[in-house]
Amino acid sequence: IYRPITDANTRVAEMLSGGLDVMVEVPPDSLSQFKDNPAFKVSEQAGPHLWFLILNTKDGPFKNKEIRQAANYAINKKALVDNILQGTADVAAGPTPPAFAWAYDDKLQPYPYDPEKAKAMLKEAGYDGSPVTFYVTEGGSGMLDPIAMGTAIQADLEAVGMKVKIETYEWNTFLGKVNPGLEGKADMAEMAWMTNDPDTLPFLALRSDAVPDKGGFNSGYYSNPKVDELLEKARQSTDQDERAKLYKEMQDIVHDDAPWVFVANWKQNAVTSAAVENFKLQPSFFLMLQKVAKP
Repeated sequence: IYRPITDANTRVAEMLSGGLDVMVEVPPDSLSQFKDNPAFKVSEQAGPHLWFLILNTKDGPFKNKEIRQAANYAINKKALVDNILQGTADVAAGPTPPAFAWAYDDKLQPYPYDPEKAKAMLKEAGYDGSPVTFYVTEGGSGMLDPIAMGTAIQADLEAVGMKVKIETYEWNTFLGKVNPGLEGKADMAEMAWMTNDPDTLPFLALRSDAVPDKGGFNSGYYSNPKVDELLEKARQSTDQDERAKLYKEMQDIVHDDAPWVFVANWKQNAVTSAAVENFKLQPSFFLMLQKVAKP
């Protein structure tokens, strides 16, 4: 029996009271309750997940690459991961999650937290202090703790001199605003993707031809012909080593262009009652329940 319970606190209460046998996406604040209780078993595993900020590269301040890079330096991603997400995620370095080990560029380093460098870059880029509109969601698929994270991101950006106006929406309304594109509406928006191939997210959300009016999810209108070329070649190749080389080159370019703020890679989690047998998390994020049983 599947029970959709969208509110995280209600899910936790149901699990603690015995109303559920399995719960996925345990809120960070609640994980310790289950880890310290012998009546439950907790599973954790790194997954192919990326939590990021889409930046509007078509109009507004983020048209400027240096301002996009400054935003990446200004945000304390480690504090988000350690304090708000309480260790349930790792800091992201780029557009490809490290769960895709064969295609992931492990030489790529996350943008370090450097607010002084961010301030200097904003000044050098001529940022005029105009306010930035930031779409935040109340919650949704893979969105971790979006309101708390959005508030912390706002504080970090304002600390380097970037005024940020948050607009908060429930998930479906949020998608209705973000997916058609940010042009003329907002400067940045929260987003999270979970995929089964290193191709999926960049192909659907970073190609020039993936802009919303062509049916894609490139809501920030990022465009780099070299990235387009690399993604097309990787799709056509049947040699995994060649594909890996192409994806790694793509990651380097996207990291430098900074069309997104790369924030976190979530460690997927789940909790079951101690009686449940054979439950196992999958790297794909699919729930494979064929052998799961309880007395």
